Amino acid sequence: MLRKIFAIAALHLKTTYQSRSALLFGLAMPVVFTLVIGAAIGQQEGPAAEAWELFVVNEDRGELGSQLVQNLEANPVLEVRLEDAETTRAELDAEEISAGLFIPEDFSARLLDGESLSLDFIANIKDALSGQVVEQAVQAALNELASSIDIAAASLRVATRLGLFEPGLAGAPSEADYQREAIDSARARMQSGPPITVQAIQQTQRKEPGDAIPLGFNQSSPGIAVIFAMFFVMAGTSSLVVERERGTLSRLMTAPVSKGIIMAGKLLGVYISASVQFAIMVLFGVFALGVDWGAEPPGIILMILAFTFSITGLGILVASMVRTSSQIDAVSTILIMPLAGLGGAMWPLEIVPQWMQQLAVFLPSGLAMRGFHDLITRGLGLQDVLLEAGALVAFGVVFLAVGAWRFKYE
Repeated sequence: MLRKIFAIAALHLKTTYQSRSALLFGLAMPVVFTLVIGAAIGQQEGPAAEAWELFVVNEDRGELGSQLVQNLEANPVLEVRLEDAETTRAELDAEEISAGLFIPEDFSARLLDGESLSLDFIANIKDALSGQVVEQAVQAALNELASSIDIAAASLRVATRLGLFEPGLAGAPSEADYQREAIDSARARMQSGPPITVQAIQQTQRKEPGDAIPLGFNQSSPGIAVIFAMFFVMAGTSSLVVERERGTLSRLMTAPVSKGIIMAGKLLGVYISASVQFAIMVLFGVFALGVDWGAEPPGIILMILAFTFSITGLGILVASMVRTSSQIDAVSTILIMPLAGLGGAMWPLEIVPQWMQQLAVFLPSGLAMRGFHDLITRGLGLQDVLLEAGALVAFGVVFLAVGAWRFKYE
């Protein structure tokens, strides 16, 4: 029995690969689409961060006003310009700038005396978003300056208890000079970076996990392979319908083989050809496009075999529901394109609405893309794709059972 199944499968493979159209549609076109779509959705540089214009009126007689301005200028989201009060108010009235900040002349003196004060900050009411962004940036700069002053005050208290400012002490600095140097030192230390940082690392099985959103050839390589594998299978199973139309399938019934053996041989040939086509696309992605298809080849092999099995079952299910080869061609296109789009084969699932992401886990194409990106993008391994592979096999079993049961040989 197995010899007959394999003989029928070998005949199907020979017929398939002798056809130039099969080679064109199964190999050449997927390569072209992979290149074109991969280049179209390649990693794009994002737009440069927008700088919000802030006019600053610094009338402070001390040094802290200038330090506040320096803190503001160090913020990349701000474009700081020093202007006089009249020009700043005129620009605000004309709604030409995001905001204006007014630093009074006694700013340094009051801060050093420990007083609390509020600065005049006027935002452009026409653009509330820019005003909020600039206000937060100004508040951050003020907090940085206030922290430096608090640190300097604590240092000054310690120095006073140690008697560093006792009269007659040789080389002793004045309290004002000491406080000024302490503020400068604290500010310099804060600008050099925080003393403690938290490094967030995404734990994966690979040393260099892929991007969160698959782009470029990382998306098009598995995506186009999934789409054309579905088309390739539908073309293979349509041969059963063609043979039924021509009467050759009924003539096979006179041979000493059962319907089950004929069906098994045909589907085995379709399954093998689809798996080979997918494997070729994987190798093309690896060696020609530099796509990292994961660190565990067994995971890729399992996903390919599981996916092609599911769509082989889907192919015979579709063939069992139509009467003519033209019908199966139309139904295949109507079925495959939505499966490709909803399953994430055309674009990354991460950029589509939540309902589409949830729907994808109930589609063979979505399970396939999820499993392939677990290996390619998220750097996972064989054990992490067992669920997707198992679901694909379950789909295939159901499709195959229903399709084989419904298929009419005459």
